Amino acid sequence: MDYEINLCEDDPVQNEKLIDWLRARFPEGAIHGFTDENALIAHIQTARIPRIVLMDIMLKNDVSGIETAKTIKKIDPSCILVFLSSYLEKACDVYEVDHCYFVYKPQKETRLEAAMQKAVGLLKSRPKEIVAHTGTSTIRLDPDRVLYLERIKRYTLVYCRTETIKVKEDLETLIRQLPDSFHRCHRSFVVNFRYVRSYMVHDLKMDDGKLLSVSRGYIQPIKTSFHRYLTDPKEGIL
Repeated sequence: MDYEINLCEDDPVQNEKLIDWLRARFPEGAIHGFTDENALIAHIQTARIPRIVLMDIMLKNDVSGIETAKTIKKIDPSCILVFLSSYLEKACDVYEVDHCYFVYKPQKETRLEAAMQKAVGLLKSRPKEIVAHTGTSTIRLDPDRVLYLERIKRYTLVYCRTETIKVKEDLETLIRQLPDSFHRCHRSFVVNFRYVRSYMVHDLKMDDGKLLSVSRGYIQPIKTSFHRYLTDPKEGIL
């Protein structure tokens, strides 16, 4: 899983030490350190990726890490926050914003490992979001809401439970972001097996009654994968 850990610690020495500690323990994550809240916010605005933010509560020039965290949550509501502070009296203030853990800096050696393991566990347990573009906007979609995708000329229609969204990405690009329950059944269709009621050789019948065509080249792969999915939903990606 691709993800980032963003650290905001205004003490350059502590920042470097924490960056080294994070890189040693979480080598699969991209680690970025910031000593300035504005640089962190600018980074989050441009880099759309699952992330954990490790935030010092008191920054230089009396800037509040909690207020900064509120701004970050508006930009990236799905990010996971871990707060750091040398001031135990600030512990209650962190409840102004959704967070995963509060680490008291004097107890950092014993608490930070547990905090980060919890944060990474929460991040990895989430369904992977689909990132796509509609016109000039970037959107993030929960794949569990998606019934199927259909490619029509230069656009892809993403059929969700309550809406249909037109995006620019082609099926090949979107397939790389999708979990194992999604399978290609036709040049123009990718289906989420979670919403398939039955398979009838040339058609997949969806829960809403719609029939999706299975083209000749996909008949055997779909038959095999659908059977495997029914017996073990974690298996069977095409």
